[in-house]
Amino acid sequence: MLNLTVTHNIYLTREQRYALHEGEEFDVIGVSLPVWTLNTKTVRAHAHEVFCKYYMSNPRKELPIVILEDGYEISLPFRPGRPVKPLSDDEWRRLSFHNPEALRKWYKQQIHEVSSKNLLDIKDEGSACLSYREHNKIKKEDTMLNIMHFVSIEDMDVLMDSLVTPDNLLEEVQSAS
Repeated sequence: MLNLTVTHNIYLTREQRYALHEGEEFDVIGVSLPVWTLNTKTVRAHAHEVFCKYYMSNPRKELPIVILEDGYEISLPFRPGRPVKPLSDDEWRRLSFHNPEALRKWYKQQIHEVSSKNLLDIKDEGSACLSYREHNKIKKEDTMLNIMHFVSIEDMDVLMDSLVTPDNLLEEVQSAS
């Protein structure tokens, strides 16, 4: 079966994260990395990162990712979870030492919401990032195609902190000496 796996890396400012949570639509430039495979073999020797447009929306309902000529239409998922049951330090220690299987079961039962709320800052009960995957199947002529999207939306500061500037490079060289 022919498979397309696409990794999407999107970086938003704080204002964009909150605007998206509130339902505003906008477009941004992000990076996708499409990889084609046939069964277990990569079709092309190397995958190439592609800078493209992401049309972002938050309709608060499940809509699939749409592949466009100039990028992707990303409608944030809204998958409500159950509230996380708090576990005290004493309970955690007791389960950790005396019943690790029960602790693993407890962790598996804790379902977190996958929604725009994750884009909010931690103080607003978010995490400033949202990662999820989406699996689609389409039939083109007589060929079945699997498409797996891995979406990562993070705060712009994560990207800015990762950039190498002459000052950062000089600092790294000096600290290594």
